[in-house]
Amino acid sequence: MIGIDPQTGRTVNGAAALQCRFERVLTTSMTSRVKRRAVGNRAIERLGRIQSPTEAMILQNLTLEALANPANGLTAFNAKSCRAEPGKNGFIVRVSGDWNGKPLELKGRV
Repeated sequence: MIGIDPQTGRTVNGAAALQCRFERVLTTSMTSRVKRRAVGNRAIERLGRIQSPTEAMILQNLTLEALANPANGLTAFNAKSCRAEPGKNGFIVRVSGDWNGKPLELKGRV
């Protein structure tokens, strides 16, 4: 897997490219990309609500749904657990799982 790091503009590959793709999916609203309407995460619609344990659980479910969506290109990652924790601006999402037979944790902000 090859990608571009949005902060540095440098080419990344392997787990770093997967992390960049995960962060992009977390912050992309469904139907916002022209000609790629299925890419994104429905959790963006939940922003602006009060941070609560119920809202964190909903966000976790929507994140796992986004990981399972083939249009996002993250189906090679097998998620085992997902945790959404309140942060200063939204939630911090951590997903643990396996990628290419190795354990990996993805982290991003919503």
